[in-house]
Amino acid sequence: MSPPAIGPAARALADRECRAIAAALALQPDVHDAVHRARKTIRRLRALLAVLESSDLETARTDAALRRLGHGLSALRDAHVVVETCQHLAAQQPAPPWAEVCRRLMARRDVLLARALARDPAFARRHAALLRIAGELQAQPWDALSARDLRKGLARSERRTAKAEKRAARTADPQDLHRWRRRVRRLRMQLEAMPALDSALAASVKRTGPGHQARALHALGDQLGRQQDLRMVRNLVRVMPGVPERRGLLAQIDAALAAARG
Repeated sequence: MSPPAIGPAARALADRECRAIAAALALQPDVHDAVHRARKTIRRLRALLAVLESSDLETARTDAALRRLGHGLSALRDAHVVVETCQHLAAQQPAPPWAEVCRRLMARRDVLLARALARDPAFARRHAALLRIAGELQAQPWDALSARDLRKGLARSERRTAKAEKRAARTADPQDLHRWRRRVRRLRMQLEAMPALDSALAASVKRTGPGHQARALHALGDQLGRQQDLRMVRNLVRVMPGVPERRGLLAQIDAALAAARG
């Protein structure tokens, strides 16, 4: 049996991602894991739409809606990430101050979640927004997609990633590093989607540009993500009132940051 044409395959992939986001937003069984899965799937779907910018699809409004949906969950996810990062630091160097910092960060996370669910019980508004997004995507002219659209989209993503890397290397600014991380992650997700869209193109990409393959990009993204997580914890510890041994805690975070940079 021959593989499906690119258009139907892309439509099916977009539909699967929408259903995966809806399942995550059901908040079962672990709300923090659910938020993480929802944001991750939103990023995958946005990466798919970004690689199709040169096609006949009109997805700017849909992508903006997905961006808002993901952004609305970012504070919840970041609040849980800093708890996990704090616990990791505490396990490396057990000390009473870390236990207190982790306790405060957990309380902060739980307050943010309670407020979010009070404003949007069971994430009903988010489910409604996702339903509109799914409908808009299914109405797109998917049959017009071609391998050329995918190749152009990947080339554009590679250029953007390389540009972000150069800027981050030049400035070492946290915002530029974060932008590079996002570009790396998007390109990696696009490469990972290729086998489901065009097996011939996926095989061609695998044979060329080894520096941009999904596995290498995944490792780089993890490294940059670790740095971002540590910086978030550092920023919170730096301004947290009444923290004993603050200098020692910040020094440990700085050492972990240096190690994460390699």
